[in-house]
Amino acid sequence: MSGLPVFIKRGDSRGEVDALVRELTLTPEAAGLQKYIYASQANQTVVMVSGRDVPLARSLRGRAGWLEPKEEC
Repeated sequence: MSGLPVFIKRGDSRGEVDALVRELTLTPEAAGLQKYIYASQANQTVVMVSGRDVPLARSLRGRAGWLEPKEEC
């Protein structure tokens, strides 16, 4: 069973995620945001979304620096 789709970016990008949700003019839940954290020891922001095609996932996919690791089957 697969978990939530994840996006990662180097550095603390929580402000960028907040701004993106505001630009979408949706609540975080409606945008598909489940959770985001800044892992300081890894210097990386991790964003979990509720589905691959939610508005936030589509927006992050088009932004520089964001990676979408995919599970190998």
